[in-house]
Amino acid sequence: MLLRHTRVFGVLAAVAFAAGAYLVPSIAQAVDYSGKKVTVMVPFKEGGGSDTVARLFQPYLQQYLPGNPTVIVRNKPGGSSVKGSNDFERRAKKDGTTVMVISTSTLVAYVIGGKKVKYDVLKWRPIFSTPQDTVFYARPETGVKGKDIVADIKALRNFKGKDNKGLMFGAKNPTSAELRALITFEMLGIDVKTVFGLSSGKQRKALRRGEIHINYDSASAYNKKVRNYVKKGDAVPLMTLGYPLPDGTIIKSSEYPELPTVLEAYQKLYGKKPSGPSFEAWKNFANMGVAASKGMVLPRGTPDDVRDAWVKAVKSIYKDKKFKKRVIKILGSYPPQFGDDAAKVYKNATDMKPKVKEWLKAWIGNKFNVTL
Repeated sequence: MLLRHTRVFGVLAAVAFAAGAYLVPSIAQAVDYSGKKVTVMVPFKEGGGSDTVARLFQPYLQQYLPGNPTVIVRNKPGGSSVKGSNDFERRAKKDGTTVMVISTSTLVAYVIGGKKVKYDVLKWRPIFSTPQDTVFYARPETGVKGKDIVADIKALRNFKGKDNKGLMFGAKNPTSAELRALITFEMLGIDVKTVFGLSSGKQRKALRRGEIHINYDSASAYNKKVRNYVKKGDAVPLMTLGYPLPDGTIIKSSEYPELPTVLEAYQKLYGKKPSGPSFEAWKNFANMGVAASKGMVLPRGTPDDVRDAWVKAVKSIYKDKKFKKRVIKILGSYPPQFGDDAAKVYKNATDMKPKVKEWLKAWIGNKFNVTL
């Protein structure tokens, strides 16, 4: 009996040893990109907000990713980021050598849906998301002063413009990221005539020329490109979307303490809190446009150790003194969310209730004659 037990123990020990010999290397093996090339995909053209984020992080990723890989930025624009996002969904490797910068447009396209969207935001593995507030501003001839938001809203409502064409606004298309502004105008009872086919840069130029009268921008674009308009008297800042927190609360941004949020404007205007499907849709778009304004993701199926290595690297980047100065100047002082917390941000942004989505489709159809 003793001999039999000894033999069984010996067999089990041999099996355990063999298994251990097989498992130890995989456990001990760390994520390492030595000698490799890492690609940061940007589904937009060069020079935009997402491209700026990619190139901001590029040299620091080379410094802080394990193995100090070569990091390149690859732009693949088209369809408000749909073309590049679909390509990322199909082709991105799961070893961490391909990541993508996403923005509000990527999330809007996912929520609106359509046959062209072949990606699932909620299946991607978020590395980080960084919020940016949204600032609304208008031409001074509209009658806005920037001192009393109720008076400014009433001035915008009554503005006739040249040849009685009314208040003009610019957008890319009826289903683009400008929906966060268009639904804001709907909530506040501001009737705008929308000119489609204008990129963000063209919108700003059109406002400067007086061809459109009201516009909005992310905090980084506003700080970099619009503040000079304000100084020269060509634009008046009105309000911000505010900063949505994970629990649903929307607070005033520390970047613009002097400006009321949209919710503050609504409550002053109507004497009550907003409700209903338009408000629910607005909250989704506020999360898309602010809390999830910019971020970086790995493809679906990426292992936890790879995701964790990226998160660790980006956290280290945010602690870098030189990076801190640059990121505050470009993106503001908003605190980023990492990993699982970033995943919650994207869920808050894109988890639209069926009834709200039906309202949105009907509203877009009635207002812009577009069928979704």
